[in-house]
Amino acid sequence: MERCIQSSNNKSECLEILRRMVNLGKQILQLNDQMPAQKQKLNEAVQCIVVGCTMCASQITTTRVCRFLTASVNADSIKSFQVKIDRLYDDLILWGVTDMEKRLTKIASQSQELYAYQPAVGIDSGRETVIRLLDLNAQHTSVQVVVVYGFGGMGKTTLADAVYANIDLQNHKHCRIHMEQNCTKNDLKVLQEHILNGLFHQNVKLTDCHQGQGMIWSFFKKNPDQPIFLYIDNALIKADLKQLLPADLGSCLPPKSRILLTTRNLRETDIFVAWNIQRRQYSVSPLPSLEARKLLLKNVPEYNDERNIDALLKLCGGIPLLLEIIGSQLAISSRNTNNNMVLELLREGEVVEEEDISDRIVDFVYHRLLPPVKEAFLDITSLFCYWPSEEVAYIVGEEEFRALEDATFVKTSEDGRVIVHDVVQARGKKMSEQNRVTDPETLLKCLQDEEKLKNLRGIFLNEKYEHPSIEINDDHLKWMSNSLRVLSYEGSQITFRGKCYKPFRQLRYLQIASNIPDLPMEFEKLEHLSIYRGPLMPGMSFNEFPPSLRVMTSLNLTKMYASSKNRVAYSKIPATKATPDSLLVKLRLYGLKNMERLPDGMENLTKLEQLYLRGCHQLRELPSRFGQLNNLKELRLSQCHELKELPSSIGQLSNLESLHLYDCSALSVLPPSFGDLISLKTLQLSYCSGLKMLPSNFGQLKNLEELDLRHCSGLEEWSLSFRDLTGMKKMVLVGCSLKLKESLPHHIKENCSIVFD
Repeated sequence: MERCIQSSNNKSECLEILRRMVNLGKQILQLNDQMPAQKQKLNEAVQCIVVGCTMCASQITTTRVCRFLTASVNADSIKSFQVKIDRLYDDLILWGVTDMEKRLTKIASQSQELYAYQPAVGIDSGRETVIRLLDLNAQHTSVQVVVVYGFGGMGKTTLADAVYANIDLQNHKHCRIHMEQNCTKNDLKVLQEHILNGLFHQNVKLTDCHQGQGMIWSFFKKNPDQPIFLYIDNALIKADLKQLLPADLGSCLPPKSRILLTTRNLRETDIFVAWNIQRRQYSVSPLPSLEARKLLLKNVPEYNDERNIDALLKLCGGIPLLLEIIGSQLAISSRNTNNNMVLELLREGEVVEEEDISDRIVDFVYHRLLPPVKEAFLDITSLFCYWPSEEVAYIVGEEEFRALEDATFVKTSEDGRVIVHDVVQARGKKMSEQNRVTDPETLLKCLQDEEKLKNLRGIFLNEKYEHPSIEINDDHLKWMSNSLRVLSYEGSQITFRGKCYKPFRQLRYLQIASNIPDLPMEFEKLEHLSIYRGPLMPGMSFNEFPPSLRVMTSLNLTKMYASSKNRVAYSKIPATKATPDSLLVKLRLYGLKNMERLPDGMENLTKLEQLYLRGCHQLRELPSRFGQLNNLKELRLSQCHELKELPSSIGQLSNLESLHLYDCSALSVLPPSFGDLISLKTLQLSYCSGLKMLPSNFGQLKNLEELDLRHCSGLEEWSLSFRDLTGMKKMVLVGCSLKLKESLPHHIKENCSIVFD
C-alpha cells in the first residue's frame, strides 16, 4: 500500500516532466540544423525524452493495481531525472546563445555594439520568423521595413539583436542605431552622424537635422546599386523618425534595402506606409509559463510558495524584464524572513494598468533601495550608461554598484560596460532630471536659483551643444559644494570666475577638457574623488592625491586650445607624497612632452594596475625602484623618444601581463631582468627602431602569446632562447629585416600565426 501511495503521488511530478520534455524537444528541433557539431548532445537529449516517456507512462497509467505494485520509480528518481532534463535544456540554450555570439563576431567590425539586456530565452522561433519577414534573398526589388513591437521589457531588442547577428549582410551596407526615449534635436543629429559614418564611412559633424536628412538622401541616391540595411532600435515616437530620416524615404533608398525597427507602438511606424515602404510586423510574445517560471526563480530556486509564484507570474505577464527584477527581489527578500515584499508588490500590481506595470515595478524596487544606492542608480541612468563598469563602480561606490546588480537594475556586458534596460534608464532619467544637468539651458536656470544649486548632483556638458558662454562664479561653487557628485565639461563656453576653498566632499568624478588657468576648487580636498580626467595645472596640487582617487588621466591640452597662454610646459612633475595605501589603480599621462622624469615616490603607488605614458617626448628614465609597483598589469610607453633603457627593477613586475613600447626609438636594449616577467602575455615593441637585440633569457617568457616587432628595423637576430617560446600564438614582423624573418625557428613558423607584410 505504501508503494501504491508513493507512486500515485508522483503523478503531478510526471506531468511536469512531460511538460519539460516538450520544451526540450522544441529546443532539439530548433538547434538540429544550426549546430552540427553538437549532434551527440542532441542525440543524448532525444534518448532522455524516450526514457522519460517510459518512466512517466508506468506511473500515470492507473487502471491496474499491478502497475503500482511493480513500479520502480520513486520521488527521488523523478527529482533526479528533472535535474537531468533541466541540465540538458540549459546546455542547449547555452550552445544556441554561444553560436549566436560567434555569428555576431563576424559583423562586429562593421556595426554598432549590441547591448542585449534580457536573457536569450524563448527567442529562437521569433528570430527565424523575423528573418523570414525580412526576406533578404527576395527576387523582387521593393524596399521593406520589418517592425518588432511590444511592451517595454518584452525582449524586442534581444530578439532584433539576435536577428541582426544571424543574417548574412555581405551584400548590404548596414549599421545599427539606438534611439533614446526622449530624443532631443541634438541626439537625432548625432544619430544621423552615426548613420552616415556606419553606412558610408563619412565622419561628418552636422549643424542640424535638416542638413543630416539632406546628406543621407544624397548618399542613398548616389549609391543606387548598393542595398542598405538599417537597424533602428527603440523608435518610440513618429516625430523623431520624421526628423531622423529623409522625407519620402522610399524614393531614395536603393532597391532591396531593408529596415529593421523596434518600437512599443506599431502606430508610430505608420510614417513608413506614407513613404510607400512595405511594412511587415512581428508582435513579441510573452515568455511561455515554463521559461517565465524558470527566469523568475533563477536566483532563488528554493522558493516554493506556489500561490505567490502563480500570482507573480500573472503580474509579470511573461515580460522578461519584470521577471528578472521581481526574481531579484525574491532572492533579496528570502534573506530577510520578516520581509513582506511579495504581498506589497502584489497589492501594487492590483491597481496598475497593464501598460504601466513596468514603470510601477521599477519605481517599487527603487523606493526600497537604500539612499546611497538610489543616488548611484540616478548617476548611472542619467550619466554613465555604457561606461566601463569597473570605473562606474569607482564613481558611484562599489557596494552600491553591487546592490544595483543584485536588483537587476544594471548589468555588465561581455566587453565590460554597464548596460541598463531602456525602461529602467528612462525612469532613472525622469527621477534625476531636476538635479543632474546635461544641457546648458537647464544649467543656466540653475545658476539663477540658489536652492537648485544647493541640491545639484551633477553637471555633465560637452561641446556637442551650441550655447552662449556660461559663467560660474565663486558663489555658485559654494552653493553646490555640499551636493555636487559629478562635474564634467569641455570646450571654451564655460568659464569660472574665482575659486571655491570649501571642500567638495561629495565630488566623485571630475573631467575637464577645457583650457582654464586653474581648478575651481582645491584638488587635495576632494575627499571622495574617484576619477580625474584633465590637465595638470599650476594651481593643482598633484603632489597630494585625494585619498580615494582610483583613476587619473592628465592631458596637456595645448594642441586642443592652441591660443592658450596659461599652459605650463612641465619639465618635472612634483614629487608625489602618495602613501603605500594609495588607491590609485590607473594613471595615464598624455602629451607632457617636456617632462623628463616621473615623480619621486612613484613606487608608493603599490595598487597601480595600469600606467600609460604617451607623447612624453623628453622622458629619459623611469624611477629606479619602478619594480615596486608589483600590482602593475599593463604598461604602455608611447612616443617617449628619449627613453634609452628600462630600469633593471622591471623584472620584479611579476603580475605584468601586457607591455607596449611604441615608437620609443632611442631604446637600444632590454635589461637582463626582462626574462623574469613571468606573467607577460602580450609584448609590443613596434617602431622601436633603435633596438639591436633581445636579452639572452628572452625564452623564459613562457606565457608570452603575442609579440609585435613591427618596424624594429635594427633587430637582426633572435636570442638563442627564443626557440623555447612554445606558447606563442601570434607574431607581427612587418618592416623587420629579411635576415630576422628567415632565421625564425621552424616550430614557431608551424605553430604561430605570423604577419610578415
